[in-house]
Amino acid sequence: MKSLPNELLLSIASHLAAEAPSVNKFAREPTAELTCCTETPLKELSLVSWRWRKIVLPLLFHYSRIPLDPNPQWVPIDARILDNMQGQLTKLSMHEFQIWKRMKSKFKTTGADSAFDEAFDDVLINLCRVEDDDEFLKSLPQVLWFPHLPKGFASFVRFMQQYDLKHHVKNIVVYTDTEYKLRHVATADAPLARAVREIWDHIFSSLDPARVVIAAPPGTLSGLLDTQMLSTDAWAFDMKMHYIEFSQHDPERSTHRNKGCRPWDNALVHRKPWTHLAYNEGSSVTAYSTYEYHLKQSPKMLYLTLLRLAKEVQSCCNITSFSFVGVFPFSTNMDRVYSALKKIPTLRDIQVQLAPGPENDLLSTSKNIGRAQASDLWLEWSRCYDGIVGLLLEVGDGAKLVSKDCGEEKMTKEVEEYIGTLKERGQGWRQNGVGVWIRDSTLDREVISAEPVQE
Repeated sequence: MKSLPNELLLSIASHLAAEAPSVNKFAREPTAELTCCTETPLKELSLVSWRWRKIVLPLLFHYSRIPLDPNPQWVPIDARILDNMQGQLTKLSMHEFQIWKRMKSKFKTTGADSAFDEAFDDVLINLCRVEDDDEFLKSLPQVLWFPHLPKGFASFVRFMQQYDLKHHVKNIVVYTDTEYKLRHVATADAPLARAVREIWDHIFSSLDPARVVIAAPPGTLSGLLDTQMLSTDAWAFDMKMHYIEFSQHDPERSTHRNKGCRPWDNALVHRKPWTHLAYNEGSSVTAYSTYEYHLKQSPKMLYLTLLRLAKEVQSCCNITSFSFVGVFPFSTNMDRVYSALKKIPTLRDIQVQLAPGPENDLLSTSKNIGRAQASDLWLEWSRCYDGIVGLLLEVGDGAKLVSKDCGEEKMTKEVEEYIGTLKERGQGWRQNGVGVWIRDSTLDREVISAEPVQE
């Protein structure tokens, strides 16, 4: 082995570089374990010797994961806390003293004599970030969480620089299982925006990933995407985690970094000229057990993100492919997604999975579906495919549809029947394997509507 050149050893090691868990498990029910894997042959090979470590290192970090720090680090400063701070001025850190000084000036304008006066009750709370030396703020009972990078991220970046690995990191997964709970607090919007901007600024200034995946609870994901949830019914769906993926398959798109192509702002959706967007919202089955389930609205981050692409991005650098995974999503919610997709003229490849996959035993027992009726689940599934037919009528020649629901004979037959209705409308679609259809205008035919015969 010692006599072999490094190029040959690299070729040997590449055979151990299996596809990352974030790719293999993306279509499964979302969990915080997206990046976990029991088999790590490359890591084990890197421990064999220093030579093997040097060879394997670039492959080892091709797929990297970045966990967000779960520790809360913001506190709401009100008049009562300020009054407590005044009694401990000599013990405050410099940062805490500056907060006390700045907030004291603000509260003086109320004209109250004490922090416990009613005049203070209407004074807006200020949210302040806790720094390392802020022992007083750390001791407060209410410390709030905003998404932020872990302290270890700086060490990770230094390691990348030391071994010149930056250009080898092509895929990153940013993940957390911590739910952001301040969506309805108006004063939290500005700190949240700053916190999210810092995350993406640090990541994209240090790395150049061609693929970014976020795995997070819906409330946290909406903040990381710089968008809203547009739903008060999230409780009914009980979705613990959503996945979203942005990827760029065409390196030449980097030439489109100008204001004429898109607003290169702080939002992740505009950090690169992405070519592909994938989303997994998990199961909607829990909501079917609620009263008047059909009126419930799932979180709308995907719909709003697609609208941003439709309205703010030019065709030269918009997405060309889209993938959606959901378990029995509501047709009304999917109709919004379809309406946004219709506004993206560059869309060519569409992939959907709207029923449980082979690894999911959701329908095996009545306990799994609760009080939901199986007939309701399949009715919504059928309506979702009705919507897909409407979407396909808008796409151009050469477009492709992949239905991952076509793994079972009965569903395959039903999906084929829905695609068959396109032919009845005169639009040609050529089947290219199980669950795959390609738009072929040469198969189009004129549809002549029957005219009533007059007597």
